[in-house]
Amino acid sequence: MRKYEYHFIDRSTLYLMSFFETERRTKIVTKHGVMYSPLSAMQLIDRTCMLYASTYEGRVKANRHNLKQHKKTPILISNDGVAAFPTKSPSHPECIWIFNHDYRTEMVAPGKTRIIYEKYGITLDLDVSIHTLEKQRTRMYEMLYYYMKVRDRHNT
Repeated sequence: MRKYEYHFIDRSTLYLMSFFETERRTKIVTKHGVMYSPLSAMQLIDRTCMLYASTYEGRVKANRHNLKQHKKTPILISNDGVAAFPTKSPSHPECIWIFNHDYRTEMVAPGKTRIIYEKYGITLDLDVSIHTLEKQRTRMYEMLYYYMKVRDRHNT
């Protein structure tokens, strides 16, 4: 485990979660291991969005306008397809941001779900129903499809 030196998210990010031990604020789990940042998940996401000429708030506003997704809005973080969705309201301290990578889900108990990233040998237990998690994932992929179609329309 090492400290996350850069203030952005990339294609290797699997999920972000709050981490309140010592001075660290966010645990960043990637394909390559676990890192920590003194920034909150929202600050990391916002800084990465700004690398692509927007802000977190701008991305949320665009998705709410274009896709009519008004709660727990998934966002397209970068132009190269990095996207994520929140498991709870982004202001909730237990909100975890799940990024667009292959995983499977298992119901652990009512209101509890396990995400399994088989390719990377990583599991994550969430206090979220499997229905909510699958709905959020579907909304994220609908968003990605929408923006892919917009991009294709403008590139032809």
